Amino acid sequence: MQIPLVYWFKSNQVTLNYLKTGATLLLLGIMILFAVGATHTLVKIRDHNSLLEQRAYDVPWSLMQLQLEMGRFIDAVRLRHYGAVTHDELMLRYDILWSRTPVLLSGKLTEVLDRRPDLLQLVQQIENRVQGLEPQVVKLLPNSSDYQTILIELIPYFEPLSQTVTATMQNNVRFYNEYDQAYRALSQRLNIQVASLFVSVILLLLLLLREHLRHQQQQLKDPLTQLANRAAAQRRLNLLIGRAVPFSVTLIKIRQFGDINRKFGFEFGDELLQAVACRVSESLSANEYLARLERDEFLLVAEGLVELEEVRAQVSRIREAIGRRQSIMEHDFYLQPMIGVALYPSDAGTAVELVSHAEIALDLCRRQQAPYVFFDPSLLKEITRTRQLATDLIVAMENHSLTLSYQPVIELGSGRCTGLEALCHWHHPEFGVITQPELLRVAEQFQLSERLVNWVLRLSCRYLCNWHQQGYRQLTLVLKIPPSVFRQELLAAIRDELKQAGLKPQDLVLEVTEETLAQDIPGTMVLMDTFARHGIRLILDGFGSGLSSLGQLSRAPFDWLKIDTGFMSGIEHPGPARHQLGNLIAIGQVLNLPLICDGVVSEHQRQVLGELSRELMIQGELVTRPLPALEVQAWLKKHGTAPGGGLRAATPA
Repeated sequence: MQIPLVYWFKSNQVTLNYLKTGATLLLLGIMILFAVGATHTLVKIRDHNSLLEQRAYDVPWSLMQLQLEMGRFIDAVRLRHYGAVTHDELMLRYDILWSRTPVLLSGKLTEVLDRRPDLLQLVQQIENRVQGLEPQVVKLLPNSSDYQTILIELIPYFEPLSQTVTATMQNNVRFYNEYDQAYRALSQRLNIQVASLFVSVILLLLLLLREHLRHQQQQLKDPLTQLANRAAAQRRLNLLIGRAVPFSVTLIKIRQFGDINRKFGFEFGDELLQAVACRVSESLSANEYLARLERDEFLLVAEGLVELEEVRAQVSRIREAIGRRQSIMEHDFYLQPMIGVALYPSDAGTAVELVSHAEIALDLCRRQQAPYVFFDPSLLKEITRTRQLATDLIVAMENHSLTLSYQPVIELGSGRCTGLEALCHWHHPEFGVITQPELLRVAEQFQLSERLVNWVLRLSCRYLCNWHQQGYRQLTLVLKIPPSVFRQELLAAIRDELKQAGLKPQDLVLEVTEETLAQDIPGTMVLMDTFARHGIRLILDGFGSGLSSLGQLSRAPFDWLKIDTGFMSGIEHPGPARHQLGNLIAIGQVLNLPLICDGVVSEHQRQVLGELSRELMIQGELVTRPLPALEVQAWLKKHGTAPGGGLRAATPA
């Protein structure tokens, strides 16, 4: 069920992304719309408040005061006529009335009255009448006829003034009612817009929070297989360690998965990995947890699984799930997993150490071609030893503490030497003798192969130059080249060393393995042709191990084939071993390439080889042990070199 979901997710990912982007943009647009609307409403409220602030409150109040004082003055005139008030009280009322009109006709109030010409004219007329009545008011006595004159002058203005005050108050009431209604409408609209904006912000935050949580989940998930990734696996391991729960860590890697990628492409490899992840996931039990660490490496954590028998049963289940036929794009695959197992707490106490120890077991599984490997503490000792060797190797090359020896290659028929293969070993002060295979393996593992090859090349060229000067000009130097060193830069280094030693390119033969030929067929072929054009000849070491095809050998510019040492075992007696060796010799004859048999240790083996072919060249303990450089010359005096010089190359067809 996992694979269809993965396919659906991948096929609809673009649509889902578009939908999420559209929803986000829609929410942003709504937020902007409501924000603009709320801003516009706030501007309207501000303008509305400005109208309220601009309205003159003093005019209605002053008119009311004018009306009130005018009525009080008229009443005081009447009361003066009847002698009910004194002259001073009358003059006080008159002064108050007289002070009201200048207030209306001065300052900001005049600006308001200018917009009301009728009201301005009424106030001015009242002011004129009030000021004109001052002589009569000053002389007014009780029972005097002047009071009628005063009343006749003022009473006609009292009614219009009262009507104006009433109209002004009604206008104010209407204005405030309209203002309140408009303010309530604006307030309601603002509340709706702010609430909508708030809801939009909440929705956008929820969407962003959801995307953040989804992103965090995706950070803990492998995008290809939808399994947990390395970070999630690390968390799971730390959680189990924190709870002190015993568990096993199993690393699973697909054997030769890189070849599948190169042959069929990475998309094909991705689909195959998805199928593997689905099969392993379906085979898991409730206490097991699967994660993908890198390209083709998976990590399986099983809680409570620490007994070896239980782990072996789990490994068998996983191998059976992966090993079943898997059809991808009409191609059938029978995959073989490599498995390394480490246990907590017996093998390590931290997550990093536990995975590291499982990696060590997985690497050993790869090198030994075993179905699975359990971590053992002795592996750590080997790693420590290897690291120490790598560190000391740098110093040993600088101090020339390594030892060079040379293994002669002789013609089977004549017994004369045709070449010398340079061998390097090391008397380590702590670990004893380090042979060439282990030395090359350590150098390859710690990126020291180029320095080691250059060191051997430099010294061997000097020795070879000296032997040539001693009269052995037909000698050829054979130098073993690890796969990582066989690059274009090697050609420049060889040419420089040969030039400094006064040697010719034909004096040097490079010995490469079938692993070198298999790692990059087109690029390796081009590089071999380049070496051949510069006169440097090549030997294929390990012929017969099965890594290279007959077609590849026929196209490669090899000058010799060296049969692997393992094919020498058992040829003393008639049987499959001798028959297999005979087939390899026949293939070499078909390819028209001379053959070198390595690892010949007995006279009986030599006789069998002579029966199979007299054209062979041999090397091994039967010929001689590897000779130190100082002993080579003495050995050559005794055995001599083959006439014609050097290793016998292929005869043109």
